[in-house]
Amino acid sequence: MTLLALARAALGIVGVLGTVALAVIVLGTFLPRVPVIGFLGSFVSGQYPLHAALGALVGLAAGVGLLALGVPRLGGVVTTVGALAVVGTLVALGTQAAAARAAGVRVDWGLALTAVDQRGAPPDLVVEYQPGLELAVHLPSGPGPHPVLVWVHGGSWVRGTTADRARANRWYADRGLAVVAVQYRLPGDPPLPGATLGEAQRHDVACALAWVGGPGAAHGLDAGAVVLGGQSAGATLALSTTAALVGVPRASLPAGCPAPAPRATVAFYPVVDMTQIALGLQDAVFGGPTSAHPALTRAASPGDLVDPRLPPTLLVLGKADNFIRADLVRDLDAELRAAGVPGRLVQVPYADHVFDHPYGSPGAQIARPAVLAFVRERISDPSGR
Repeated sequence: MTLLALARAALGIVGVLGTVALAVIVLGTFLPRVPVIGFLGSFVSGQYPLHAALGALVGLAAGVGLLALGVPRLGGVVTTVGALAVVGTLVALGTQAAAARAAGVRVDWGLALTAVDQRGAPPDLVVEYQPGLELAVHLPSGPGPHPVLVWVHGGSWVRGTTADRARANRWYADRGLAVVAVQYRLPGDPPLPGATLGEAQRHDVACALAWVGGPGAAHGLDAGAVVLGGQSAGATLALSTTAALVGVPRASLPAGCPAPAPRATVAFYPVVDMTQIALGLQDAVFGGPTSAHPALTRAASPGDLVDPRLPPTLLVLGKADNFIRADLVRDLDAELRAAGVPGRLVQVPYADHVFDHPYGSPGAQIARPAVLAFVRERISDPSGR
């Protein structure tokens, strides 16, 4: 085989594979509700939009190379798809950049390219707050007392660790906000007697708040300046635990860990209605289908817990979220504001669930300053409103 033939074959393989991948990404980005394709496109555009744009340029170059090597039919297809992909990915990227500018954020594109996860930020302190359960604490410099963000990880109520937003937690701590990441019990951990897993997890979140208000003071934490937040399942736990602590009638907590209500709540893409989760997760959280446990379901569903007593609440959402009902999150925001609960909804265009897992994604760079500003505003307001 000649060198020219090898070059044609290599570029042909790259072109075909790249064309399929780019077509899926671009179609899914702009048609996020199409099964499978929508998830793949919005996932990539939410987490790695710069990488997608660079990949589109490579695809376009492969098509041009095929044309130059005398492969007109395949080269034409690859060039056309590559050109469309360049336009599509740049539209998504540009829209996210515009959203950042509107929020007063300057995106660090080097960070977007290289910071693709949350590694490299170990906590300053790990403590056991209940038997077998730990808190990972990121502390600001200086003696304190420091305002606190108690953070509840996601993982569909059945997985996840305190490290899944470790680098973001370090970012907050470097700006004066201590972060206490909660390891709550999961299937396989010792159960809380007399409680379902979902009730036990809310109990654990309340116990973490109680630790901040007690032993946490020795580590420079300010018990009077605490915000509760989380992402995905953790956001749902944060919202439902807060509702119980402020006395919303439909909410509930197992006894044993009295804790003060947080000054505010931050929820990244929460599940609003627990009847919407998969049957297997319903079994894990409630011990059976939600239809058999209506009171427990209401106590765990933020959409059933809207009440004027709730503290200020910030919601963060990828506009193209395929894992949860994004429309219900938008409805929840409207219902909270109608009930007189202060706060706002931050939406990241072309972004799916966990868009902020890469530390450098544009969505993550938009969301972190929004959370920090919200927390600072609520902490500085003695009324909490």
